[in-house]
Amino acid sequence: MDKLIKGLSELLTSPFFLAMVVGAIVVTLVRRWLHIRNHRTARDEQIAALNPLAARLGGTVINPEQGDTAAWSAGFLEPVRSDGSAYDTVLKGKWLRRSKPQWDLAMDFRRGDWHVRVTEAAVRIAAYTGYGVRWEQEHRIEVATARMAPMRMVRPTRYIAPDRPVLPADFENQWKSWLSEPPSTVGDQAEWQRVQLPSPMDKEFFVWGSDPAAAVRDLNFEALHWLIEHGKHLPSHAESMRVTFEAGIAYVVLDNHIDQAGLMAVVDMVVGLLDRMPGARPRHPAATL
Repeated sequence: MDKLIKGLSELLTSPFFLAMVVGAIVVTLVRRWLHIRNHRTARDEQIAALNPLAARLGGTVINPEQGDTAAWSAGFLEPVRSDGSAYDTVLKGKWLRRSKPQWDLAMDFRRGDWHVRVTEAAVRIAAYTGYGVRWEQEHRIEVATARMAPMRMVRPTRYIAPDRPVLPADFENQWKSWLSEPPSTVGDQAEWQRVQLPSPMDKEFFVWGSDPAAAVRDLNFEALHWLIEHGKHLPSHAESMRVTFEAGIAYVVLDNHIDQAGLMAVVDMVVGLLDRMPGARPRHPAATL
């Protein structure tokens, strides 16, 4: 045992071993620096690609060095968070995170009378294998509105056959945990429950909220029928129409980078829905609710 301890002591204090340790630390730091630098380069390239779209809309795109790039809902919904599933909790949870989530860019513009902010956030995630780190992205589309009763809605049309109605089992595993979790702005202050929409929309949409009567009033037949028609123009990653209303913001959270090709279809989905909701009114994001 003494010989083993002595041998280990000599190894740990040998110049060769110390050089290996220092070399490993340097390689790790250089890889981290390159990873972050490459991400910033990609971010700047994406901003340059978004600038023409923002200009056509009369808006701007900024990075964190130019101003506040956080989503309006950042104060009550952290970026790149787990959706509650076991897989996503491991992927986006603290176990594999190698950095704090950061807001990379924000694009502000107006669509009609509505103020819109589109943000993108990212976090460094370690691979399950234990080797390698990659960036996980999320983008958020928000529209400022007068304060409405908090609610969440989804249309799980991607998971059903076109020749039969939606059944509870169709969304049980995919959406119920997201719908039934009260937003942080609601918490224990009010009961969070399933909203029963009038037929036939109860076969198309699932809604949870803190005020069922207000939700049914705002999500009237005209608004939901328009959503069904507009759904034909949505990109595949937004077909579920996962929209949340809380704290004077209507927002959609989507994975990955901002999809320029389908972005405005999603924006118009939210804006068109608000246009048809009796309780919604355009609001400046800086206005006091």
